[in-house]
Amino acid sequence: MDIEEDLDGMPPISIGTFGIPNDPELLDEYALYRPSMGTRRLHSERHREVYAEAFIEHERLGTLADLCVRALAKSQGTVHIAVPVREDPLKLRIHYDSIDVDLPLRECYFVEDVRYWRRVVLAKSTDKSLAQKKLSEYDWRGKGISIKYVEIVEACPAAFWPESEMAELAALVREHVRTMDIRHLQSLSEESFQRHKGSSDSEPDVTSEESEALIVSSDERNTSSEWTDEQEGECSEEQSTEQPDPKNQAKINFNRVETEEEQPAGAGAGAVAVAVAGAAAVEAAVEGVMYLLDDIQEAKRVARGSRNAVRQQLRRLQAARKEAHEQRVHRRTLMRQRPAEQPEKKRRKSRKTVMGVFSMKVEPEPEDDEDKIVDRRNKEKVLERLRRYDFPSEHCHHIDLSFVRFFDNLVSFSLEFLGPHMGRDFHKRHLRFSTEDVVRLARGLQELDKLQIFRLRNSRMDHLKLHVLCRVLKNLKALEVIDFGYDQMSDDCGATLGSLLEGGSMLKALELEYNQLDQNAASAIGAALQQRHQNGASGDAGGTHLQYLGLAHNRMSDRALSTLIHYIAGTEHVEELNVSAITARKEAVSESIGFLLRNHPPLRRLDMTAIPLNSSTGRRLICALESNQKVTHFDCRGCDLDSDEEFEADIIVRRNGFQADHSYIGDETQTEQDIREHFKSIKHPLVKKLEDERARRAECVKVRPPLILTPSDTTIESQVSEKEEAAEYDIWAELGIKTAKASVPQEIVESVSSHSTVLDLGPFHFDPNSFNLEQFREHVQQPGMGNRYYYFKSRREKR
Repeated sequence: MDIEEDLDGMPPISIGTFGIPNDPELLDEYALYRPSMGTRRLHSERHREVYAEAFIEHERLGTLADLCVRALAKSQGTVHIAVPVREDPLKLRIHYDSIDVDLPLRECYFVEDVRYWRRVVLAKSTDKSLAQKKLSEYDWRGKGISIKYVEIVEACPAAFWPESEMAELAALVREHVRTMDIRHLQSLSEESFQRHKGSSDSEPDVTSEESEALIVSSDERNTSSEWTDEQEGECSEEQSTEQPDPKNQAKINFNRVETEEEQPAGAGAGAVAVAVAGAAAVEAAVEGVMYLLDDIQEAKRVARGSRNAVRQQLRRLQAARKEAHEQRVHRRTLMRQRPAEQPEKKRRKSRKTVMGVFSMKVEPEPEDDEDKIVDRRNKEKVLERLRRYDFPSEHCHHIDLSFVRFFDNLVSFSLEFLGPHMGRDFHKRHLRFSTEDVVRLARGLQELDKLQIFRLRNSRMDHLKLHVLCRVLKNLKALEVIDFGYDQMSDDCGATLGSLLEGGSMLKALELEYNQLDQNAASAIGAALQQRHQNGASGDAGGTHLQYLGLAHNRMSDRALSTLIHYIAGTEHVEELNVSAITARKEAVSESIGFLLRNHPPLRRLDMTAIPLNSSTGRRLICALESNQKVTHFDCRGCDLDSDEEFEADIIVRRNGFQADHSYIGDETQTEQDIREHFKSIKHPLVKKLEDERARRAECVKVRPPLILTPSDTTIESQVSEKEEAAEYDIWAELGIKTAKASVPQEIVESVSSHSTVLDLGPFHFDPNSFNLEQFREHVQQPGMGNRYYYFKSRREKR
């Protein structure tokens, strides 16, 4: 019963409490005047509703000054910072820690505090691994500014793009932005498609045809060694006259690929003469080379035909757009024409009559939209027409993506047409984009000279859009990585993908995972790499090589995989290959991968997961892997291999890794003395870590500032210095007057001498074994820290 009465006397559990700052003066006042527990349990204090004296003392709440700084930071932001806050580093730290992460970009782009931008990135980024990075390990300010700018871009409606405002904002932040990741662009509303459905009678929209025109080059003609020099000159003149020279326009130009047929006839005759005069072995080698050249020529003919087909399709598209534009102009002209004015009939002037109440004209009341207009259309036909409209990609426009040209310091650009955050309101029109969007994007990309990584993922690409985009990407000199993953690209995009690897600078990585590529793409990519290898051997190309080629989860057949492997085998390209989950048969996979492992020295990593193999094909693959001593990563999970075969593959990979770490193995130039010196330099990781820690600590001690004198020591030294100066110059002694010398206390002199001795001895070092038993008994009863056990335990663990 007493317990219940005590509980009744206390405040209810669900009642709100108050907090006070940890100001020492306020806490002293509160401790003096606060009511005691006995007072709060009095009968007169029961059934209270307000408990103003029940405070919470939170250790992280801060002082009253800190609370004021936080309040100012939340109300004023970064525009106006008080002078006392700006001059005090601690208060300035509290100010930046209290700023809201959702501030507009114009109000916070000039903030240089790294901790604030780290909070912004961690709050808005989807990459949770960034929380493991420190302040000095990442560009937090550039990433935070990029995220805030992308938020503005993704919030803009597709029908309206404020170019001047966005250009002005981009000029303020361009020097800080290095990366940009755009995923959820706004799509057109469903009402915007009414004019395409034919249900709108409003005035048609007429756009400028000159700004969006595509300039298509002439078709490539099939070259032939039988052509004369005059015919070749005429063809070259026709090509030069047909190609225009536009300015400030998106140019879609397909260059001709040089082939062996365009070489002079004298070189062919010389080659034939050498082949005839050679021996049988030389003839066989020449036949093999000619067979390979024929394959390359055939691949080039196929690529040339596909490019010509794309040109023809571009011409038809341009003609259709021109015709539609002329029709809209004609309709708009007709709608704007005023009807012919009919002359008014002259009437006799009548005598003015007196206006009465009933003869006055009264204006009708304004319509209140209560009358319903009867729709006399056939609803079934209207619904049928609406269902037939499939929202084609050419009608699904977005904002003008050429704004990326404002960020000339951009290094990495990632774009995904995922539409707005739909939730349950899914519609396929959100995921589609038009060719005009790609044209505007290409116009902006051609200004980015520092771009190194370009990613266009999770988008519905076709060969026409890919041609428009690759013609610009091919001319970017600094570009190293291109990613077209999850883009639903069909096999007819292979010729364009091969053109990315033909001219200009070579890429380092080409990621094409999760598409529908097959024979044409494999042939085009392999032929381009083979041609670059031949040009590099003859001294026509640089030393950059393709390091990674990703073709995982593509519908690659047996012939496609075999063609790709035979093209890249023996070249300096493709150090990492990913062919996981392809649809080729297990026998073809085992044969082609085995051939690659035996005949491709640059290969270092191979991923072929989720390809079903049996024991016999797996054994052939393990034998081929055993003969390779360069592969350091081999992933064959999900290939239905036995545990013994997987174990053997792991052992082989470890062997190759050990040989890569110890370069003297297999090197005949290394002597026994060199090997001994190498072993002496090898240390255990723990020992090396300890040595590095000691070296770092020694370096820290060297640059550590000297010990700072306390105020008492400074006063003592000043007294001693004054006494020394008085002793050096005594004016009373010069006048013949004897005065009593002021004696300095002995303890002051001893303290000064001991202090100078401490300074001379260097940093203080505590030696616990130097105390005797009496000194230990004297100080053992003094109170120490309450958590001394955990303190010494943590110190032992750090050692």
